[in-house]
Amino acid sequence: MNDELYKLLLIDGDRIFRMGMRSWLVQFSDLEIVGEADNAEEALAFLQGTTGEEALNKPDVDLVILDLQLGAMNSKSGKSKYLSGLDLCQELKSQYPDLPILLLSSLQSSELVETALRNGIDGFCLKGTNPEELIRAIRQTASGNPYLGDIHTLEVNQPDRTITDLPDEPVSVVAILKHNFYLSGLRRIDNMLDEVQKNLNNSDRSHLSDRLTKIVLAGQIRELKAARWLINQLWATNERARVLPSKTTPNISMAVVNSTVEISDCQINKPNILEIQSSLWDTTVAKLQASLSNLSKTPLEIDILKDEKKRELLYVILRQVEQSITELRLSEVQPSQLEARIPNILKNIWQETVINFFGKYYTLSYTFNSNHEVNVVDVLLEDIAIVQTEFLDKIPQIDNLLSHLLFESELIINNSSVAIGSPEAMQRAELILDNLIIQIANGVIQPLLNHFANIEEIKQKFYRYNLLATREVERFRNDLSWKYRLEKYITDPQLIFESRHLLLTLANPGIKRISIYAPRNQELQQLEGVQLAVTLVLELQDAIAPRLKSAIAFLGSGFVYVLTNVIGRGIGLIGRGVVQGIGNAWQDSRKN
Repeated sequence: MNDELYKLLLIDGDRIFRMGMRSWLVQFSDLEIVGEADNAEEALAFLQGTTGEEALNKPDVDLVILDLQLGAMNSKSGKSKYLSGLDLCQELKSQYPDLPILLLSSLQSSELVETALRNGIDGFCLKGTNPEELIRAIRQTASGNPYLGDIHTLEVNQPDRTITDLPDEPVSVVAILKHNFYLSGLRRIDNMLDEVQKNLNNSDRSHLSDRLTKIVLAGQIRELKAARWLINQLWATNERARVLPSKTTPNISMAVVNSTVEISDCQINKPNILEIQSSLWDTTVAKLQASLSNLSKTPLEIDILKDEKKRELLYVILRQVEQSITELRLSEVQPSQLEARIPNILKNIWQETVINFFGKYYTLSYTFNSNHEVNVVDVLLEDIAIVQTEFLDKIPQIDNLLSHLLFESELIINNSSVAIGSPEAMQRAELILDNLIIQIANGVIQPLLNHFANIEEIKQKFYRYNLLATREVERFRNDLSWKYRLEKYITDPQLIFESRHLLLTLANPGIKRISIYAPRNQELQQLEGVQLAVTLVLELQDAIAPRLKSAIAFLGSGFVYVLTNVIGRGIGLIGRGVVQGIGNAWQDSRKN
C-alpha cells in the first residue's frame, strides 16, 4: 500500500452515493475524503476556500472524483441554474491545471467520455466497477498517472450503449437514486444472462443429461430476457435518461409481449408503486437534512454520535433498505413467504450497515500491546444474536410496510385497510420507515458501546464533543442500561397491555416518539414473571381506581358539607350573637 495520503474531493449529485463512498473509503488509510459537493458551485467554493494563490502548486486536494450528473446551483441573482459536469471539468482545468480528475459515472456514452477527455480528465471508471479496480484507479490517478481502464469497454459497446444523452436540466437526488438502482437491476440480469449462456455453451449435447440441462438453461435465458424487457417497460419509461436496448436485449417473442401488455392494461388505473416508493424515499431524505436532535425524552444509542456521523449512518441504512426491497422485488418473493423472511431481511440490513458504516477492514489497537489489532466489524457482527433480540425483533409493522411496497397491498391502520397512495397510507409508511432506520441505527451503535466505548480513536472519530470524557461516556451507558430495564419490565408490558406501539419518527425538528394502535393479544398471552405482574397491577388499578375515586369524591363532598353547613353555620350563628350582644351593649351605653 502507498504510504502517501491522498486527499479526495467527491463531486456527485447523489447524496446517498457520496455517503456510501465516504463509508467505504474509511477502511483505506492512504485515502481521505476531505470535501464533498453536490454541484459545481459548491465544488469551486470548496477549492477556493482551501487553496490560496501562494499554494496552487501544492493544493490541499490531490484528486477530484467527479460525476457528470450534478445538481443545480444557485446564482448570485437568486435564480437556480445548471452547470454540467463537462462545464465543471473545463472550469477546474482552467483554474487548477495540475489537479487530477477521475470521472466516476454511471453514464456509458462514449461521446460524453471523449468530450470529458478533451476537457482534461485524467481517469475514468464506471460506477459498479470491481472495488479493487476502483481503488487502483483512484490511487493511480491521484499519483498523476492517467487511468482509462473502462474506455476500451465503452468503445467496444458504443453501438449498443444503454444511455445516450445527459439530461439538459438538473436531476433530483431521488431520480438519480432510482436510475442507479434501475441500472443495478439491469446489470444483475445481464451478469446472470452471461453466466447461463456460458454454461449453455459448455454443455455437451451428446449426453442425455446435458441435453436436459441445455433445455433448462435455455428456459432460464428466456425468463431473464423477459425480465429485462419488463424492467425496461415498467421502470425505464419513468427515467429521465433515454434507455435503448443493449447487446443483451434480443427480440422477445410476441407471446411474452402480448402477455405483458395484458398485465400492463390491467394495472393502468392502479397507482404506480415505484413512484410511491420514490416519493416516500424523497420525503425521508429531506427529513434527514433537518435537525436530528433527540426530542423523545428517552436516551437513544445514536445520541452519542456527532451530527454528521448520525446523518451518515441513517443514510447508509436507508440505502440498504432500498437495496433489500429491490432484491426482494427481483427475486419474485411471494406474499406467503414474506413474513418468515423478515428476521433475515433485517439481519442482512444490519450486517451490511455495520460493514459499510465502519469499513470492512477497519482495525483498532484494542489492548495495551500496540502490535495487537482487532477488526472492528468482525467484533461487532458477533453480537448479532443480542441485536436481533433487543432491537430487530422489536421493530413493528415491517411486514405491513414491505407488503405494501412489494405487493401493493393496502396498509392496515387501526384495524382498517387504507388505499395505496392515500395521505393516510403515505403518513403511516413514513412513520414505519423512520422507526425502522432509527432502530437499526441504535442496533448498530449498541455493540460499539459494549466493546469499544472508551477507545480514544473511536471517541475522536464518532462521539459528540460533550461526550468525550470517560465519565460522560459511562453516564451515557448507565442511562441506556436503566432504559433497557425500564422498557423490559415496565414500558413493554404496558404497551402490550394497552395494544400500542411507540415509534421513533423524524419530525421537524428532531426525533420524536408517537404512539399507534396495534392489536397485541398474542404477545400478551406470552408474558410471564415480572412483565405479567405489571399487567395485573395495571388491571387492578383500572378495576379499583374508579371505585376509589368515587369513594374519595363521596367522602370529600360529605366533609365539605359538614364544614359548610354544620360547623360553618354554627360559627356563623355564634358570630352573629356576639355581634348582636356588642350592638345592644353599645346602645345601652349611649342611653346612659
